[in-house]
Amino acid sequence: MHRHSLTWERQETDKARQRDYLTFALVRSGVCVTLQDANFDYHYIANLPTDWMSPGSDDPPTDLSIFGQELGKKLTEVKKAIFETGQKREFEWVDERGRTYHFLVELVFDRENGRQIFTTVNDLTDERRREKTLRTLLKEVSHRSKNLMAIIQSVASQTARYAPNLERFVESFHGRLQSLALAQDSIMETDWQGASLKDLLERQLNYFPLQVKKLVQFEGEDVLISPNATVHIGLALHELLSNAVNYGDFVRQNAKIKVCAKLQQVQSTTPTLTLTWVEPQTRTEKPSEQHKRFGSTILERVVPNAVSGKADYAFSEDCIRYSISFPSNA
Repeated sequence: MHRHSLTWERQETDKARQRDYLTFALVRSGVCVTLQDANFDYHYIANLPTDWMSPGSDDPPTDLSIFGQELGKKLTEVKKAIFETGQKREFEWVDERGRTYHFLVELVFDRENGRQIFTTVNDLTDERRREKTLRTLLKEVSHRSKNLMAIIQSVASQTARYAPNLERFVESFHGRLQSLALAQDSIMETDWQGASLKDLLERQLNYFPLQVKKLVQFEGEDVLISPNATVHIGLALHELLSNAVNYGDFVRQNAKIKVCAKLQQVQSTTPTLTLTWVEPQTRTEKPSEQHKRFGSTILERVVPNAVSGKADYAFSEDCIRYSISFPSNA
């Protein structure tokens, strides 16, 4: 048992005015407080949440009449136990509407009335909802981080496998990491919803010189794709751009590359998204196997498998054409 006092007060402070200000502060705080004597008779109730029944003027309030049968019975049992042990008790209660309340029940001492029961009730609903949302987000971040790390590990090992020397490995791996980072930026800015194709393409183009960006043209439907598709389609676009810059002649010819997106309903209930890359070329020779290697692996195997789609990578005398079709929600 203990007495409560202010942290500091002037000796000449008017007690009635002090009580008025403290009462005002209590009302503004939204915290519910109740005081009962040793017979469980209520002396006052402040800030009672609307979920419970406010006491009428005729009958004296009781735990059962205010809080209902289940919670009222629990509170009465807790208060009896406190009188026996002298130890404060606290618990949380979730009502039928899903609101969460924290109860703190303890003994206080009054010179005139002796031992009394002081109860404070805090509405923790918003706090618990924020905690739940945060836990969900942390799990999602953990899941996506593991997926991203697996992608990075795969890219690193495959890049090392096909790189002829350390310098080439560093250059290629840095570009692919940058592609993943740019895709993640798109995902973050949409609150993990994914990214639009046009925005994804523009972000990937930021890695390359301005003259390259001016020659790449987006056409068709600017579809919002999932986070998984954003990462992998972004990686495919990076590979196509890298190959075009390193081995193509579209810049020298001032010829435009067209990236087309088309959404169509096929047999399944989920629409199919087809993304097509058409890169003009005047050279007659095909890229060597050394040029294709891992870039081709990404475009023809890694990305299609990741988005449950199919891809076609073809070379002709006048253009390089890459097409990938996948479920729009992949």
